[in-house]
Amino acid sequence: MDINGKKVNIHAIIDSGNLLKDPITGASVIVVERAKLEEIIEKNILDNLQNIITGEYQVLENEEYISKFRLIPFSSLGKQNGMLLGFKPDFAEVEIDGINRKLENIVIGIYEKSITKNQEYTGLVGLDILDERSNLKNEYTRNIKI
Repeated sequence: MDINGKKVNIHAIIDSGNLLKDPITGASVIVVERAKLEEIIEKNILDNLQNIITGEYQVLENEEYISKFRLIPFSSLGKQNGMLLGFKPDFAEVEIDGINRKLENIVIGIYEKSITKNQEYTGLVGLDILDERSNLKNEYTRNIKI
């Protein structure tokens, strides 16, 4: 994915339960661990995710990021009515089994914890992001890079 000319690659797993959407644009959300985004998003932003969500932290010196932020509501086991801070990258490129697809209407949700214990995957991709003609109907591991 690319934001302001900075790029990072992640390995993601297909998560059929990831139905997250940007409530304003309807863009699909790819969930990515915070640690993987340190290369493309400034540390002071990543260190203040909850404060940004609640409006207690102003990001005035980073005006190029302000228009890219999104608040993504979510519900999950153990967490009802949660909020995830997301951002709209300039674009994301998804590689599935060696085939690349450029995504421009996508949001990256910043997850503050680890997705897997062994760091094998650092992102969650919903089925709707994959090609509609694909025969992927479950969470089987595939070679997905973002």
